[in-house]
Amino acid sequence: MAKEQEIEAKNLLTEKEFSSLVTGFAIHESDFSSQQNTYFDTKSFALRSRKSALRIRERAGTFTLTLKEPAPEGLTEWNQSVSAQNAREAISGGTLPAGEVSERLRSLIGAERVENIGTLTTYRASQPFRTGEIFFDRSHYLGVTDYELEIEGPSEKDVSSWMNELSEQHHFPLRNTPNKIERLFQRNREQNEEQ
Repeated sequence: MAKEQEIEAKNLLTEKEFSSLVTGFAIHESDFSSQQNTYFDTKSFALRSRKSALRIRERAGTFTLTLKEPAPEGLTEWNQSVSAQNAREAISGGTLPAGEVSERLRSLIGAERVENIGTLTTYRASQPFRTGEIFFDRSHYLGVTDYELEIEGPSEKDVSSWMNELSEQHHFPLRNTPNKIERLFQRNREQNEEQ
């Protein structure tokens, strides 16, 4: 299992702002690859209440189980490769494969069972940026498409500064940007209220 520190700045964009940035960074449609993120939580949203997230990401036929937890700066990310069968069992029934992610999860929420709360498909392009990396994400979930710019780097100060610079250079406003799982939760709530 890999343990990583994730320090990032995110900003939601309009489709026009996203297209302008993609053009400005010489990103082509062929540079985008797809990934499916299926998110999990307990019925009582125990992970959400701890500002944590659990997902299985499928990308190019490989599956990774990831638990994200708050860290003093950014997030601590615990990653574990899983088989396609283990991924299917988790997605369909909430049965997580044994391993360090499951052990870490138990230390957070005890024996509470997790369930699939939804899947988000993202088309992502990335490239090195300063001493970090920049990501261009077009995500589809529950009838919505959104556009996001994400920058990862060595410190919160760096990624915040870089996002501010890009905002000024490319003329887009800085927006409060919940992470993808929060946007999925919000859309799910909206759909439930409409029914």
